[in-house]
Amino acid sequence: MRVGVATVFTPGIHGGAEFLADGLVAAIREAGHQVHRISTPFHYDAPSSAGRALDQCLATDFCRFDGGLIDRLICLKFPAYAIKHPDKRLWLLHQHRVAYDLFGSPHGWPDNAETKALRQRIAAADREALGGQGEGSARAVYTIAERVSARLRHYSGIESRALYHPPADAEKFRCAKALPYIFVPSRLEALKRQDLFLRALAATPTPIGAVIAGGGGMRAQLEALTQELGLSDRVRFVGAISRAEMLEFYAQASAVFFGPLDEDYGYITLEAMLAGKPVVTCTDSGGPLEFVVDGETGYVTEPTPQSVAEALSRLMENQALARDLGCNGRARYEAMNISWAHVVETLLADLPEVGS
Repeated sequence: MRVGVATVFTPGIHGGAEFLADGLVAAIREAGHQVHRISTPFHYDAPSSAGRALDQCLATDFCRFDGGLIDRLICLKFPAYAIKHPDKRLWLLHQHRVAYDLFGSPHGWPDNAETKALRQRIAAADREALGGQGEGSARAVYTIAERVSARLRHYSGIESRALYHPPADAEKFRCAKALPYIFVPSRLEALKRQDLFLRALAATPTPIGAVIAGGGGMRAQLEALTQELGLSDRVRFVGAISRAEMLEFYAQASAVFFGPLDEDYGYITLEAMLAGKPVVTCTDSGGPLEFVVDGETGYVTEPTPQSVAEALSRLMENQALARDLGCNGRARYEAMNISWAHVVETLLADLPEVGS
């Protein structure tokens, strides 16, 4: 089968979305199919950029000649899923969140006449591409997590099914003897809330060490906050590190903190589970809540420094407990049938003909 994978790219950015696309392309090839990767440029700097990118994808029509050289098209992100194809399947990472749940917040577009008009246009295009009945609309809709499905249902009235996939290098994660530090890997940005972690660390009754990994625009602010809170001798910023270094930090950590605001999926949760480490997350963290069972594989706390501090202290003061919760997390991961083979089989499954 000839399969197209449609997504977007922004020069200089290679994060979770790019790892997912890479993994999907590799898994489809491994299943014996030909793969055509279709990437459209996308920039996050201004609302007008989103409008231009949407126009480009709406003008891309593979419906002629029954899809041409592509039998099935799998679309991943806005606005690539607006591309028309007679057998289009959606595996949604997320809608354009700055126009939906983040609209009017410090993390999204400002609420003004221009952005309201564009928001309405994007919403209409989404309903047609994802839930419409016209030629080129999606024939099946999946998402990467239940949280994404819930947003899609809430904002667009479209039903979907969550389809989990493994993080990169899933087979390489291991659990080693725990050293006395909390591992905090993620991009350094406001939505990931490393500031919440630092304030929680300052509130712990006994000193706890931490390693914070990742690049991003908030490093200077977070380092300044670390100094302000008197944590400079307990917190180590290691920046953007290699995959091999990341695996080692996971293996030797006592626990992992990942408390973002309404995350779509959260590879970090799954990576910690694969490494046999308990995860501390928050009640409003979104995707991680689909995997972390409070008191069984980690802790789900209120997003306050004091609540997070209590969970961190509980784990660091009882290494046997931390070890048991980490083992439970690994067992839970293995029981959930999270594999690329399952993803590919589901996305490429034959569907009933329209009208049959």
